Amino acid sequence: MDRKCPQCGAAEIGPSFTFDYDRDDSGRVIARNPFFACAGGEHAWQVEMVLMVAKPFDPDDDQAVNGFVGAINKEAVDAG
Repeated sequence: MDRKCPQCGAAEIGPSFTFDYDRDDSGRVIARNPFFACAGGEHAWQVEMVLMVAKPFDPDDDQAVNGFVGAINKEAVDAG
């Protein structure tokens, strides 16, 4: 995420936690509306988005690629 902390302006931010997530059979985690925090950990805020965390996979593995794309597309359709 290329943004700064909305409270202190720190550039070192990242995802912190979420209450709404799923893990599929391949180990991918789909986090909905995660909270982000600045590096100092003093500020946290929720971002309306879907964050997918996946293990690296072989780009020539059609099944892995199609599964990843399918999971992203499902989230986009469900959100719309």
